[in-house]
Amino acid sequence: MRRAAVGALLGLGLLTGCNGEPVYSGVSLVTYNYTPWNLEPVRLSDASGSVASSSTLVPGGGGGSVSCCYTFRGTDFTVKWSGGDPDLLRKHLFDGKFDEVKFKKETSVHFPATKIPGGDGTLILELHIYPDEHMELALSRQFSGQDRIPITDTIRWLYRNYRNELIGYEHIHQFGDDLAKVTQQVWLKYRIEDAEDMRGYMYLYFTVASDFENDAEISALLKDKSRKPGDFGRAVAALSKERIEQMKASGAPPGMRANKSTPKKQPLGTDDDNVDQAGAGGA
Repeated sequence: MRRAAVGALLGLGLLTGCNGEPVYSGVSLVTYNYTPWNLEPVRLSDASGSVASSSTLVPGGGGGSVSCCYTFRGTDFTVKWSGGDPDLLRKHLFDGKFDEVKFKKETSVHFPATKIPGGDGTLILELHIYPDEHMELALSRQFSGQDRIPITDTIRWLYRNYRNELIGYEHIHQFGDDLAKVTQQVWLKYRIEDAEDMRGYMYLYFTVASDFENDAEISALLKDKSRKPGDFGRAVAALSKERIEQMKASGAPPGMRANKSTPKKQPLGTDDDNVDQAGAGGA
């Protein structure tokens, strides 16, 4: 029985340990944060005690931030992670309550024996932290572009194309924090992960009306169980200017901060350098 298990692992291109468990050598860790939380370095460990850590992670951050090089064994992993809401962390940075608004958590992750991808590039172990806080591991040889929920891409796209309509924000990072919070709600309700769909949803929410889902046609499309990736985004792109103006006129102000009593009434600035900084792996 043990020989059969070892043979199966060798068939996947894996080294095996003394107990026939998979062994991944020379691995670099990339962590993707799809939660709305700022995260301190995330710690991943296997049952044998091998440990790897990420950098600090902003909401949507992770791709391009790599730590290496590690050897992991087995199929059961533990993730220790901590962080908090970016707004609360900023608010309590100097009043002695900073640690009180942070959480500390431990999550178990099962990673079945997985075939090592071909190629000569560095072997990457990806840790994906989802909006509902469940986690998944995967192997690749790509340092970036492996994010499964395009938070950073959507932040940059909206900023480049609609920055003057994003009212109530001092800078792109503040806007990105809010978009990540909306992403959590959208993912939990509709499992939106497609880039086109994400752009369409956030365009309507942040530039048209924050309650746009009250529109019967839009709501029906979002709830349609047969909806395919990209369908919603294409439907939004096809909306006429007249329809958009009607939604603006009848809907609630767009964005999360429009109704808050705050002196921040100016649109985002025009510093293009900030665009590429949004969603960087390290905070």
